[in-house]
Amino acid sequence: MKVVNILFVFFVLFSFDAFSEDGSSPKFSDYSTVISSGPFVNKVELTAVQRGFSADWRSLIENELVKPVNFSGHYRLVISKGGVLSKECGNDGWVCGWVIDKKTGRVVSTLPEFNGNTKYFATIDNGTPSPDSFSIEYYPNSSLVWVSGQNKPENGDFKQTKCANAAYKYNANTFSVVTSSRCEIDTGDDEGADKYLP
Repeated sequence: MKVVNILFVFFVLFSFDAFSEDGSSPKFSDYSTVISSGPFVNKVELTAVQRGFSADWRSLIENELVKPVNFSGHYRLVISKGGVLSKECGNDGWVCGWVIDKKTGRVVSTLPEFNGNTKYFATIDNGTPSPDSFSIEYYPNSSLVWVSGQNKPENGDFKQTKCANAAYKYNANTFSVVTSSRCEIDTGDDEGADKYLP
């Protein structure tokens, strides 16, 4: 079982209290998949656009393809954090990722779109980029992904930054929202404080 979890900013307490329409919180077991044993390919098949990506990105994808399934039956979900892939993630994209189909060797998806962006850009109080307030949880035997954190839209407007806990299901190379809720913060004893991030 594989979980990628990037530590939260210590001032913010994100909680997965989002509920689906029937009032229950989505569970990984609700979206179970059978883990395939292959056959799998060992060579990446890139599109024309992907062939123009950086050598670091290509190397990352090639290395990840040969690792075991870690998402939705026969996929490998790859996360890049800390702004190391500036060409693919952008200078402001501190966390980004891709889904590799191990049966075909194709990169078939990016991370789910949140607040108009698939490149997650979280900030701390002074506006400094920080991937620490981003978390993603997923498993090899489930097509459900939980994402929590802040993100600004692709246009870069910090005033439109939003924070959410969201569950997405993955089907036919596409993520769709199952449920989403705002991020709750610890306001201590201040009863008048807004307990939600934007």
